Amino acid sequence: MAEPGAYQRHVRLLVSIVLSMTKNDIYFMPANNYSTSLQALEDHTAGFFLQTQDVCRRMYGIGIFEVEKRRALERLHKEGADDDIAGLIELLNGFDEYFTTSSCSGRIILICIPEVGAKEEAVFIAKWHRKVGKDEVLKAIGMWKDADDADGELWLMSQSPILHVSCVSIEKAKQLLSLAIESGFKYSGIKSITMRRVMVEIMSTERMDVPVGKEGVIFCSEPYLDFIVSSANFMLERGKEKLRRFYYRLENKRRLKD
Repeated sequence: MAEPGAYQRHVRLLVSIVLSMTKNDIYFMPANNYSTSLQALEDHTAGFFLQTQDVCRRMYGIGIFEVEKRRALERLHKEGADDDIAGLIELLNGFDEYFTTSSCSGRIILICIPEVGAKEEAVFIAKWHRKVGKDEVLKAIGMWKDADDADGELWLMSQSPILHVSCVSIEKAKQLLSLAIESGFKYSGIKSITMRRVMVEIMSTERMDVPVGKEGVIFCSEPYLDFIVSSANFMLERGKEKLRRFYYRLENKRRLKD
């Protein structure tokens, strides 16, 4: 078995080769061949993945992607997943070319923040991965009002499902994105590309962020709260329906593959 340092040196060499090739194609190609240069970049990057995986398999007996997938599945086994997305995650992880790293089936939350944008200082007051009743929301709001530290802004949010999926190659990432977008996840895209994997983020357009109070004072009346809770539930259900459509498309892909 080769020493780790040899593997690291080989990876650095591959990186330098790919960077030099893409530099020549992108910066020195005429504007009218721009689309060709982008295709060249994609081709070189795809080749880089194949070479890196091949080096790892020859030197260590298993590819980088397989190692990462094994770790991710062990973590998933310990932490679990939302009931409404567990079947989809199991189906995705059944493909050799994919594995999930994080997921949420969609949620409705009450959250307190010092100010807009202060995400790291946010405090969750309540969280539901299902439809919620107005009485449940009122009870959570009451707990926030009665707290000694009821400062900051209180927001009711409905958020779409989200999945992060590692793909073994750019081509496989594009195939997955096509299925996700066809299922209604219009905000999906490639989030990052590294020597280990292509990370795809699958997300939809359903999102609602509504301020409902500040410093212990509630802004909205009960009729208006009825409306925003109903809207939040509607958006949540739309997202879960897209999860079901995505599952059926993936299941069809698996059957065709078999």
